[in-house]
Amino acid sequence: MTPKMTSLAAKTLPNLFVSFRSLFVFFLVLPLVLPFYSATFSSSATGKKVGDDGMQAAALFTWKASLDSESKPLLSSCVIGSNHCNWIGIGCKKVGTIITHIDLKSYGLSGTLSNLNFSSLPHLRSLDLTNNSLHGTIPSRIDRLSRLTYLSLSANSLSGSIPHEIYQLSNVKTLELYQNQIGGTIPYEIGLLISRIELSLYSNNLMGSIPASIGNLVNLTTLYLYENHLSGSVPEEVGNLRSLIDLDLSTNNLTGSIPTFIGNLVNLTYLYLFKNNLSGSIPEEVGNLKSLVGLALYMNNLTGSIPASIGNLVNLTTLHLYKNHLSGSIPKEVGNLRSLIDLDLSTNNLTGSIPTFIGNLVNLTYLYLFENNLFG
Repeated sequence: MTPKMTSLAAKTLPNLFVSFRSLFVFFLVLPLVLPFYSATFSSSATGKKVGDDGMQAAALFTWKASLDSESKPLLSSCVIGSNHCNWIGIGCKKVGTIITHIDLKSYGLSGTLSNLNFSSLPHLRSLDLTNNSLHGTIPSRIDRLSRLTYLSLSANSLSGSIPHEIYQLSNVKTLELYQNQIGGTIPYEIGLLISRIELSLYSNNLMGSIPASIGNLVNLTTLYLYENHLSGSVPEEVGNLRSLIDLDLSTNNLTGSIPTFIGNLVNLTYLYLFKNNLSGSIPEEVGNLKSLVGLALYMNNLTGSIPASIGNLVNLTTLHLYKNHLSGSIPKEVGNLRSLIDLDLSTNNLTGSIPTFIGNLVNLTYLYLFENNLFG
């Protein structure tokens, strides 16, 4: 997805050279930007220390200087002596020059985050670097952004593990690290982020179990952990997440049964658990999820019959249960699902006749019942 880092990590000497070069750029830039900002913005009315604005600008300019050469023209507005609030992707408070937002989404930037001095950006509320070509690890110093409410480093080529320090960002409501090459486990400390509304870690190389502490995130509306290598069972603490609207744990190595406490999540709109190793029956409690629009449990090892309570899901447009080991007949309650557009029960062990009530599903566009033992 992105160019690889130039080979710096192998030897100590090049590392030292890069560090000294970064320091040299920083101290070269700082005297140039400080006079401009100090003279303009050091009045006692602002209550700010002289040079705060210059430190912010120097941090950004130093980071720009550390990026790969092809990235630098993309940040052409980042010029020494100009007002940093006018730079591309930089947002400041309406009054003053304090940087509160950095939005450089899809700018084609290539490089690392190691030379971005987070300590010089203490007022930052939003950092969006989605869909670039950033590589390397997420620096532990990111915890200096204590006022951050939105953080997205998604769709890059970041590697390493999620630093534990990231979970000290207690004000973060949205954390998006999806579509990277991040490995390791999901730290237990994730449960500290009780303000969290959206957590998207999908399409990485995460492994291990889903920590029980995730049940502390009672404000969570979106939980996307799909396309990783997560194992173990779905922790019962997930049943505490009653604000959840979207839950996608698909395409992992999860085992055990679909827990009955899933019925507690009455606000769920989408429940995707497909492509795992789940076994046992579909619990009757799934019928409590009356807001469900999409239910996808396909490609597991589910057994038993389709519960009659599924007929309660009158808002359902997609029902995918294919490639399991479900048996018994198709319950007549499926005829209540008049919003259904896509119904796939194929590749199971279903028996009996194809029910006439299937004709009630007047919005149905796709109906797949093949590879069963149906007749009639």
